[in-house]
Amino acid sequence: MEESKTIKAKSLLTWMALIAFVLNFIWENLHAGLYNEYNLFMKSIYFLGCTIGDVVLTFIIYGLVAVVLKDKYWIRNFNFKILLIVLIMASLVSLTAEWVAVELDFWSYNEQMPVVPFLDIGLSPFLAIIVNPILSFICARKIVFS
Repeated sequence: MEESKTIKAKSLLTWMALIAFVLNFIWENLHAGLYNEYNLFMKSIYFLGCTIGDVVLTFIIYGLVAVVLKDKYWIRNFNFKILLIVLIMASLVSLTAEWVAVELDFWSYNEQMPVVPFLDIGLSPFLAIIVNPILSFICARKIVFS
């Protein structure tokens, strides 16, 4: 029984990482025009680095939800209440990560980037770290536990 749980956990983590990577890589490329220009070579490295960072943030969100719920397998019981907790954790992680990145000049926005009122961070990157982890959790759960 315990071995089956371990296999499911490894499978879940693998699927979450793969799905998060694909979703975030697509998102990074789609919203690239909202940032100040980088040369083509740097864009390729930059997108890959940002995508990997987004995958790490997905796991941080998962871990924070596990701490709040005191259940590392919370995803098995994904429901509306848990979704609200995920939304709160993802919003806090997203806000913090984007604010730090902008403050440290990791990137800057051009005039086309919509900005979150009162927060002065880009709407697109803010939403990426909310939407993509949730989709990753839902898809990985469906694949592993169905």
